Amino acid sequence: MYLSRFFLTLAGLLYCIGMVGCSAVTQPLRKASHLSGQITLDASIAPDANQNMPVAVDIVTVDDKKTLAEVSAFTAQTWFDKRTAYLRMHPTALHVSSWEWIPGQQLASIKIPQTAVADGILLFANYSTAGDHNAVLPRSGTVHIEFGPKDFKILSSTN
Repeated sequence: MYLSRFFLTLAGLLYCIGMVGCSAVTQPLRKASHLSGQITLDASIAPDANQNMPVAVDIVTVDDKKTLAEVSAFTAQTWFDKRTAYLRMHPTALHVSSWEWIPGQQLASIKIPQTAVADGILLFANYSTAGDHNAVLPRSGTVHIEFGPKDFKILSSTN
């Protein structure tokens, strides 16, 4: 009697384990985390960059299409003027990496993580000269940028 109860309990336990194990197969095998990706930024700062003044640079990762449409229309001047307010209004949609580089500064490659799932990646450079000073970056790969006297230019981009 005890032996049959033992085998019934064991059989029930094995059945439950089997059901839990099989239900794991029905879960998605791939989630957004497999797309985490990153941008590698290789930047060079000319000795006379920004007319011999430091240049502030923001890389903005945008996780919302409506916010992307708004922010991508900004010039760098507009972005830097409204940045604090926009970050407060969109705390989960905007992620910013910021630097300030001096003319002639040597930089190591910079990795911007988790960009592949973003709706867009924007670069803003706060130059003292007139101009848009912004760009849309790819969501993954390596971007080579040169910061010059009056503006920056993207030399190449590889995925």
